[in-house]
Amino acid sequence: MRNLIPLFLTAFLSVSCGHYALFPPVIDLIPYEKVGLITFAVENAEGQLDTLSTQLFLQEILYAQRGVQVIELGRPDEVLRDIDERRFGQGAAASIGRYFGVTAYLHGSVQVSDVRPKMDVIGLVQGGRVQAVFDMIVTARMISTETGATLWTDSILSEGNVANLTLVQGRIPYFDVRDKNAEIN
Repeated sequence: MRNLIPLFLTAFLSVSCGHYALFPPVIDLIPYEKVGLITFAVENAEGQLDTLSTQLFLQEILYAQRGVQVIELGRPDEVLRDIDERRFGQGAAASIGRYFGVTAYLHGSVQVSDVRPKMDVIGLVQGGRVQAVFDMIVTARMISTETGATLWTDSILSEGNVANLTLVQGRIPYFDVRDKNAEIN
């Protein structure tokens, strides 16, 4: 499952930042001079998904908007500790601006659901097909440190597949599972 997540993140980030589109990105970051980036928070996943998703997001920003200065601020809990706040809100936004010297900051989250079975009705009629799938929601937003207002937000919901079992009458059963430890090339 972990191997599929970078693919979904790449798709999300490329759509979000707009450099593959025929029109400019939704928000121009250059006027903001210095933009902070908080490491993405991750729920229900193991490994270094927070670092990977943040890195992919940063790559897409810098590719789509050359010249923007992005300052990596750290993990959400570290940022809150640095600015002596308990949660993100208007007060925290102002504190982030003062402490880190940024005019806006980006942060996001990745939520991965538990793996669950999914049955394909057409596949069942033809012999039997069951999959193990998960949902992934990636959300990102940009916050003004002057007002605490959201300047931009985007999200994506995607379904990933970690295993298939297909039973077709008169044929050898087919089973496919993704190795969570395999590297993506």
